[in-house]
Amino acid sequence: MDKINLNTPAGNSSIIFQEDGLQAVKKWIDDKYPSSRIVIITDTNVGAIYQTQLANTFSGALALSVQAGENTKRLASVKQLATELINDEITRSDIIIGVGGGMVTDLAGFIASIYMRGITFIAIPTSLLAMVDAAIGGKTGVNLEAKNILGTFYPAELILLDPLFLNSLPDREFKNGLAEVIKYAATLDSSLVEDLMKDEVELLTILQKSAQAKTKIVNDDFKESGLRKVLNFGHTFGHAIESISEYQLLHGEAVAIGMIYANKVAQNLNKQAPEVGDKIKELLDKYHLPTEIPSGFRVEDLVEFIKKDKKRSGDKITFVIAPEMGKYEMVELSAEELIKLIQ
Repeated sequence: MDKINLNTPAGNSSIIFQEDGLQAVKKWIDDKYPSSRIVIITDTNVGAIYQTQLANTFSGALALSVQAGENTKRLASVKQLATELINDEITRSDIIIGVGGGMVTDLAGFIASIYMRGITFIAIPTSLLAMVDAAIGGKTGVNLEAKNILGTFYPAELILLDPLFLNSLPDREFKNGLAEVIKYAATLDSSLVEDLMKDEVELLTILQKSAQAKTKIVNDDFKESGLRKVLNFGHTFGHAIESISEYQLLHGEAVAIGMIYANKVAQNLNKQAPEVGDKIKELLDKYHLPTEIPSGFRVEDLVEFIKKDKKRSGDKITFVIAPEMGKYEMVELSAEELIKLIQ
């Protein structure tokens, strides 16, 4: 398998798996949009590594860079980038390519979705987290008081998953992405447990299985009206922990802790056997992901933050649990109930 198609009401995505895949992206553009100008949006970390390679592949492209880090994913960055697009006379017939981690693909996708009411977007994720989660499914967003509180559903027409980009990924960032793979193992594809327990992870296998798991859910529920909420396993507390830490904790690190809290909630509801939670923790421990809330954090503060979550409905929060490995269940809980269940 070297290609997966994602079909949504807002447009279709082709997800291709290819080493040294930049030339394949260039050929796709030349075949489909031969007269379009190309804008490449990246960040200072990724640009420092791949600037020459990108310039050689996409000669003549407008290259824009933002400061690396989650704090860049704000409206000020959107305004700055959009102004540069206007000044360079980028039009609706042109193309934005987001090259980088989840912050970049979220930000670039958001700009592509609103600039002149929408222009073609291509995602080239360079982090494991973005490859298995952020770049797939059409969600874009920027942060405003809460994570991704402003955003759109706007699928990239083309997504390149090139495992060679992971060779330059720092170890902490690689493990950060594995948290999302563990999420899929816990809720959607238990065969990933065996893959993750191997001495050496087969990157192409986990990329393909993770992409398959996510596209199946997104195909069935594009705008998260129901089924897609399963992808939020570990994220309810994870987003709160990530935000309160002021992004000192990486997304996957915060989600790892969030999964431990989800297990505690599930067990206190008598909906998960302890050995299931133990297996999830074993996977997190294997990759040295955090499983305890940092000192100085109060559960009450996390719950107050969760009340701002965009996934809340009325006074209830749809909370995802894993009753068995590879299975999921959604329960409706109030903030007060959550506090009691995680004590």
